[in-house]
Amino acid sequence: MKRIVFLSLLLTLLCGCRDGSRRGAVDLGIRAHVDGYNKAAFLDRYDNPAEAIDEAYRALDLLHDSLPNYYDGTLRAYNNLAFCYYMLAEHDSTQAYIDRVMQLSKRLPVKTVAQNGEVEQLIAQLMQIRLLQRSCRIAESYQLLYDIDQSRVLQLSSNNYLYAYAQMEYFITSLTLNYHYRNSALASSSSTLLTPSTKRAMKELLKKVEETRPHLKCDYAEDMSLNYAMAHCYYRLASASDGDPEILSKAYENLARTLRILARPNHFSIYHLANVFQLQAFIVADTDIAPEMYYDRCHEQLVLLDSLSRNLYPADSMCLDGEYGLDMFRISTDLFFRTTDPYQHLGAVVAAAEYCLRIDNQEAALRYYSMILEDSTWNDGIAPKFESMLYDGLIRMGFSDNPEDNKRWYEREIDLLSFIRENESADVMLQDRLDRAENRNRYYVTAIFITIPFLVVLSILVVLLVSRSRRLRDEKLALQEAKRQDVERIANVETCLSVLRHDVNPFLSYLQNKKLSPEMRQEVLEQLLRTFGNIKNWTNLSIPSGKQFQTTVFSLDEVFDSVEASCVRLNHGVELVLCPSGLNILGDRQLTEILLRNLVNNALQHTQQGKVTVHAEVYEADPRFVHIEVNDTGSGMDEETLENLFRADKKANPDSDPEAPHGTGFGLILCKYIIKRHDDNTLRGCRIWAESQLGEGSSFHCILAGSENESRTPSAERNKQNNN
Repeated sequence: MKRIVFLSLLLTLLCGCRDGSRRGAVDLGIRAHVDGYNKAAFLDRYDNPAEAIDEAYRALDLLHDSLPNYYDGTLRAYNNLAFCYYMLAEHDSTQAYIDRVMQLSKRLPVKTVAQNGEVEQLIAQLMQIRLLQRSCRIAESYQLLYDIDQSRVLQLSSNNYLYAYAQMEYFITSLTLNYHYRNSALASSSSTLLTPSTKRAMKELLKKVEETRPHLKCDYAEDMSLNYAMAHCYYRLASASDGDPEILSKAYENLARTLRILARPNHFSIYHLANVFQLQAFIVADTDIAPEMYYDRCHEQLVLLDSLSRNLYPADSMCLDGEYGLDMFRISTDLFFRTTDPYQHLGAVVAAAEYCLRIDNQEAALRYYSMILEDSTWNDGIAPKFESMLYDGLIRMGFSDNPEDNKRWYEREIDLLSFIRENESADVMLQDRLDRAENRNRYYVTAIFITIPFLVVLSILVVLLVSRSRRLRDEKLALQEAKRQDVERIANVETCLSVLRHDVNPFLSYLQNKKLSPEMRQEVLEQLLRTFGNIKNWTNLSIPSGKQFQTTVFSLDEVFDSVEASCVRLNHGVELVLCPSGLNILGDRQLTEILLRNLVNNALQHTQQGKVTVHAEVYEADPRFVHIEVNDTGSGMDEETLENLFRADKKANPDSDPEAPHGTGFGLILCKYIIKRHDDNTLRGCRIWAESQLGEGSSFHCILAGSENESRTPSAERNKQNNN
């Protein structure tokens, strides 16, 4: 069925090439199918990653064949593939698609083409942190997490589900890094105490998550993942705080949230149910949490667990007895082996076997170790921490009587532990520095108590000085900003008046001619009204509170037609030639029209005979730009005039008649201002200049950003002519 849909889309696409409107409809249809495949892949990412990979590849097939410029869809498909391969513990493939997201994000042609480019890049970075965590490269994980904290992407105000997903992934990654990887916490117990600095950081992070979470809405799978991360983090804190019942209650609350989601129709997930069972087992197995602490507070979880697991395990009942921890590990391990994540296979077996060894159940431990050794899905290097714990358990329980096996396991364990210690050294050094700083603070407190009278006075003076300094700085900044705004307003008013004088002056000269025919007078009046309209539009663009620069792609030939229709010819004996170019400009169409109209009017006003020619071509020095040239056969300019042509302080000749039909030169200053606006808002490199010799005419040149004009470069045109 899906193949038929795909073929029909291709057929529709081919037919749509004959009709522009139909082509747009086809593109929207293909985009809808791409989004549908990506959404399906996203929803299947936990419980059916293999099917999700197929759905993401279907999206990429449509994109490559029919919609190559839909970058949002491509980035989403790549990130879906990275996550699904991560769930399958195929880390090389995960890294490959993370790299593709990063590469595509950096080389997008225009920032606005991919609205979610920055968010998708952040999601790929979070997936990179997950890979680094699994490899126990903690220092690199914290460095990348710090870089994300410094970016402004997470501060965006957005209701987009993708932004919520990125925010939730950030919290999950941060919490996981604290509760699972830092301080070398074991998989089956929190026997390693958290340092005070880590406990403080975890509490601050949990508080931030609690405050932000009500505003984040993504999908139920992400909700369950965040619930589990928070529950595990609260559990670690409770264990490190002598089984604090208040903190432990928060862990139960988050587990109950996940179970309530799992109980909803179509929300059941073996992966997330396995997480709940395993965390329940960790709490039961934890020696730092008294058994009664769990028994007194887990009634709601037991009822929900019993309801959810009854179909999977009809013979089991969620009762509390001496084997409850063992049952929890047995069920969680079985559930994880029903998923396709070999990383979880290894982690579940190691946790369960470690607990069995601790309660001296050698038979159960032997069964778990045999299960993972016979599992063909996992391989060396998939999880250094779990793998080292596996070999440690195999050796401790005497799993094999073969000395070669024990030697191989021991050597592998030593290599893994060396690798882990090497990659955790930077984080350990960081914690040591924080501990030393905390010890130094104790000495500082003693010194402060000794010199407290002096410090109180000094502190008051410092506070007063700092407060005064801040007020002065704020006042200075406010004055500078007010001055800048005043200067900008004055400059814009002067520029607007200049445009008004320059553009209206030729029309007034015509209207003062008493011999002007009624038909010509009517034409001049219509053109005068059009000029006022253009000046009004440009004024709205130039003032700070007015309309902003509008970046679009437009045809230069259409601008030529508009300019030709609105230009003023004081001497009808002068021929005006605007050569069609077929080129496109990236910029503001209204400002470009004002620019060319001023250049053409300027050329016409200073040309008594001959012609004014306007032509454009792709700028050969850089094909991203278009070179526009306005040539006239007028009187030309001397070197001094040419040098001061675009200078605001030299804009008028005090000896000239301000009512003369050739204008006062403000139009060229306006042209330079328009070029600067294009340079600031499009490609850097836009500029304007003039070439002239007295008595031989003048040439005005301007460089503007082009769009998709590379095939029309002068060299390409010459090659085409040679081939013909």
